[in-house]
Amino acid sequence: MPPARPLASALPARRLPRRALPALGLLLARPARALPGEIRFRVMREGSAIGTHRVAFVQSAGELTARTEVDILVKLLGITVFRFSHRFEEVWAGDRLRRAASRLDRNGTVTEMRAEAAEDAVQVQAPSGRFRLPAAAAPLTWWDSRRFGRPLFDDDSGQLLRVQWSRQALPEGGTLWHATGDTESEARYAADGTWIGWKTRAEDGSTVVYERAT
Repeated sequence: MPPARPLASALPARRLPRRALPALGLLLARPARALPGEIRFRVMREGSAIGTHRVAFVQSAGELTARTEVDILVKLLGITVFRFSHRFEEVWAGDRLRRAASRLDRNGTVTEMRAEAAEDAVQVQAPSGRFRLPAAAAPLTWWDSRRFGRPLFDDDSGQLLRVQWSRQALPEGGTLWHATGDTESEARYAADGTWIGWKTRAEDGSTVVYERAT
């Protein structure tokens, strides 16, 4: 949800090649924007609804908390063939990530990851062990495109991602960001920066699309 990695058979890994973006300082200099209370998507695969992706926002005491909930259920001839649930919480103070926590359940196998800001790094505890990321690192959770100039990490494994981006203007002031490399994903944003859509090509060749839900 862009995702968060909702469906392993439908949403490929987000380890993508890296290309430099405009200076990070220019991205961070943009004024803060108002956030909606939440963003909701229907997750569609080949025209059929397979789940939901929700991001809820709470601002309090100078911190912004974003909670992502992804639930996927795929059935074939009435039989469940894939079940996926992901809960991810990230807490920000201005432009600095304070902490993040992930709990992912894929067909009954649960993995957890935690990240926390240190003086000059982000400390990660993940299934692969403990490691450090750059202090400016951010999870790739898609709802804020202003982060795309930072070092980005996977929101379930905590591993740094290699990302190559291109940007395209859309009618009425919107923006399309396209990520290429090991996967093909694109995210759409309204003129005010609100995340309004996502699309990717799955490992099996199918197309997964996020549609805004009210």
